[in-house]
Formats: sequence, structure tokens, C-alpha cells
Amino acid sequence: MGQGATSFDSIRLTPTIGAEVRGLDLSAQLDESTTDSLYDALLEHHVLVLRGGPLPPDRLEALGSTFGPLAPAHHTYPNVDGHPSVTVLDTGPGNPPDNAEWHTDLSFRADRPFLSILQPDIRPPVGGDTLFANLFAVHDALMPGLRSDLEGLSAVHDMGSFRNHTYAEGGVELMNERMAEVGSSVHPMIDHHPVTGRPFLHVNECFTSHVVGLSMPEGRRLLAYLFDLIARPQFHVRVRWEDDVVVLWDNRGTQHYAADDYLPHRRVMQRLIVTSDCREAV
Repeated sequence: MGQGATSFDSIRLTPTIGAEVRGLDLSAQLDESTTDSLYDALLEHHVLVLRGGPLPPDRLEALGSTFGPLAPAHHTYPNVDGHPSVTVLDTGPGNPPDNAEWHTDLSFRADRPFLSILQPDIRPPVGGDTLFANLFAVHDALMPGLRSDLEGLSAVHDMGSFRNHTYAEGGVELMNERMAEVGSSVHPMIDHHPVTGRPFLHVNECFTSHVVGLSMPEGRRLLAYLFDLIARPQFHVRVRWEDDVVVLWDNRGTQHYAADDYLPHRRVMQRLIVTSDCREAV
């Protein structure tokens, strides 16, 4: 802890990824030293499970704002009234889940978001867990020859399954309009964390559509192998949601998967995204 910081403990959840933060009071505004310590824990563990929620939207925004600027309203999902940065993910029998895919939030944007914060609003009686994968560990598990090959390759990321929403809402015309609005991006397949410099595998099954320089069949075979590797449980932590749980994760070297095993029950989550790391240039 930094001088003057509120003391808390970070209890590792798996050998690879995730820690539970104990002893932190989320009802109060965090001072700078405490936020710095929380940031250090985030870089070490990649995913932090906090207690003390659920936070009202203004407190959720205040927590996110201590790390950097907040993302505007999402292009597809609704938001909490009066709080455009707090996205509502409401799924159930009338709106089946669409996020049971390994993904990094908004990787189809040129500047991928730094941090995501998620908390439950309505929980199913059982199920609806979220799994997180450590892409630094996946990189380290690659065979050296394959790792060397991937270092020279880039891949296209686009809006992926968000096409389903827009097509259902407005057909091909709206889908093409939204795709043009949202755009796509090209990222190195082996990328590096902007603060720690650690290399990680930067592809995900939800948004990565094509390997630049390879034919579609070649690229699909390569991506299928990498997606299978990411899905192996030794790289994961599984978060079981409780009413008081708030989760923070570093979006730059992780992926997550929301298990869709709770139907016919309803699951409502609130998510906030911090677009950039205010400490990155420090």
C-alpha cells in the first residue's frame, strides 16, 4: 500500500489470473493512494473481485473515473437513465444472451478500452457466471516456432455478432450502416501491454474475422487453433456472481465469456468501460 492508502488484501483466486480484494470500503470515495494500490493489483492479477456492491450509478461512475475517462453510450445496448456510460446487459427468455463467446470488449476499435467494471442488478438463482482468460499466459504457452510466426502477423477485428442485433432491428440496410459507423481495426496478433510491456495473444472468437496476408481457409485454421487454446481452463478464473460483487478487469490482456446457462431466468448486469489509462503515460 502507498502512504496514506486504505489497507486491503489481494487473495489470489487461481495461479494464473484473478484476485479477491478484501478490506476495501467501496461506499467511500477512494483516495489517490488507494486507487494507485488497486491499479497495481489490477496489473498483477488482471481481474479483481471486490465486495461492497451493488454501487449506484453515480458511485460506479466515480469508481471508473478514478482510473480514466469513461466510454460514451454503447452503440447497441441501452444504458441506465441519466447515466450514458452505465450500459445495461439485460438477457432472458425474451432477449436471449449473446455474449457466450470469448471476447475482449470492443476490440474492433483501433484503441481498445483499458478497463471494464461489471456488477449484477438481477441475478438468476443459479448460473450466469463470467469466465476470464489470461492472454499473457496463453502467449507464453505457444510453441516457440508458432509464437515467432505470429509476431509477424496481424488480424482484422470487426463488430462480429453485433450484426445479429442490427439485422433484427433494421435488416441489411441498418446492419451495413452500423458496420460503417462502428468500423473495424487491425491489431498485431502478438501485442504488448502498454504499461508492463508483456506480450499477449490478441485474437478473440467474437470479433477477430481474418488474418491479414493469409487466405480465408488458412486464416480460419490458424484462428481455430488459437481460439481452442484460449478456451483451455488452465488460463481461466470463474467468477460466481453475488449481490455484493463488483468486478474490475484490465481489458488489454484478458478475454471473458458470460455463461448462458440460466434460461429461462433473467440476468441483468451493469457495465462501465474506462476508455484509456490515465496512468499509462506516467
